[in-house]
Parts: sequence; C-alpha cells; structure tokens
Amino acid sequence: MATIQRIDADTPVTAPEASADRHPDLLARFVERATPLGIDVDRVPDAAAAAARVGALAAELGAPRPLIAAELRDTAPRLAAALTGEGIAWGLPEDPAATRDAPLGVSLARLAVAETASVLLAEPTLDDRAIGMLAVVQLVVCPTDGLVPSLDEAAPVLAALAARPGGAYATLVTGPSRTADIERVLTVGVQGPARLAVLFVDDLA
Repeated sequence: MATIQRIDADTPVTAPEASADRHPDLLARFVERATPLGIDVDRVPDAAAAAARVGALAAELGAPRPLIAAELRDTAPRLAAALTGEGIAWGLPEDPAATRDAPLGVSLARLAVAETASVLLAEPTLDDRAIGMLAVVQLVVCPTDGLVPSLDEAAPVLAALAARPGGAYATLVTGPSRTADIERVLTVGVQGPARLAVLFVDDLA
C-alpha cells in the first residue's frame, strides 16, 4: 500500500496498490489520454530531478519565484531543499490575492487516473488551493505509485477525504481550464490555469 500524503498526523490517505512499474501500461495510457488535452507529462526518478524540472519550467516561463504549495513542501522536504540547492527562489502561497496571475504554481496530487488523465488535488488550505485556481501555469507533482488505472481506484481515496473531520478541497483536474461562450468559442485559462503539466516522481519523499 502506497501512502500518498497525510492530511494530518491521525488521518492517512492512501491510494490503492498501483504503480507504473507494477502496471507498465499505466503511464503510457495516461500520456495517451493527456496529449489531446494539452497536458505536458514527464517522469523523473527522484526529488533532485524533479527540482531540476521545476527550475527548467520556471526559466522557460520567466518565473523567478515559483509558488510551491505548503502541502508539497511538507510532504517532500527533499524537493524543497533541492529547489533551494538549484538556486530557485521559490515561495509559499501567502493568500489567494497574492497568488492571482502567478506565472507558475506547483501543487501535490494525491493520485493520478490513467483512464482519464486526471489528477486528484485535495489541498488542506485555501492558500494551497488557490494555486490550482489562480496561477497561470500549474505543475502538479504526483508520486508515481499514485498512478491508478481508473476512477474506481480513486473512489476509496475520495471517500477517505470526505470522511475527514472538516472535509477537504478535493478536485479531479483533467487538463487546463476551458470554457466556451454561447457561440461555442472555446477559451483556455479563463477560470483556472491556462497550462497544466504533470510530473511523476518515483521517489518523492
């Protein structure tokens, strides 16, 4: 059983036993579904390599201070340390107003669903939640062991989150924000990030 993230010291939330190595087709299936949606997908071995990817994306976007969700910092302290080691002046989301139109925000996914190319976000605070609502580009970091075949495997995690005292901001995100007007003109990025990237990390803790 792969522990994805603790909500608090007493309430672990786990994903069903599944990984890209035990199910070799899962990552390929995720990429197949993600590509038409405009989702960038990558996989790296560890936190150091993940930090390098964050740095490369920040440089590409001209984002000198990417926002890192406090949840991700606490879950993956080696990633936070590696970002600092890379010379990346990252910061935490201070409040939703300060996060609005941030060039790059980095969040943690509890799991990813191969059949829909969705990632499950369940941020414990509104500040972390704002990254996926207000940043221009969102990079979602997901432990590779959190990749599951279908929404059926996501259901127990959603149930555990719903049963937590106080609930949770749980959202299945599939691609960048899209909306259409009455004339069916599609616009990307009006109600959320205009670009979504998913980074699977084999050894994130």
